[in-house]
Amino acid sequence: MVAFSKADLPDSINTVEKLELWAVTLLQHLNPTTTVIEAAGSTDRAVVSQPWFITADATPKWRVISRSSIEVNSNWQRGGKIWNFAVEMSSATIPSEFKSN
Repeated sequence: MVAFSKADLPDSINTVEKLELWAVTLLQHLNPTTTVIEAAGSTDRAVVSQPWFITADATPKWRVISRSSIEVNSNWQRGGKIWNFAVEMSSATIPSEFKSN
């Protein structure tokens, strides 16, 4: 598992949006080659975060496209908060560059 404490979060993370980008970028950094078979004949990377997307609307904006495939314990359907049933992806440690602003 990737050990985590609230103290690991940079002070600048103060919204759920920032938290999501921090977490998915960290998971991709720690698990760049982890793959999962999500359908017959379809192997995909477990975590992908691509911050190179610019919208095509009248005022173009940078967007991050992120995707993660997190295994959950089969007991998740018995109720409760699904995040409590997440199965760890790796046993890596959080690099120091992810802990600072």
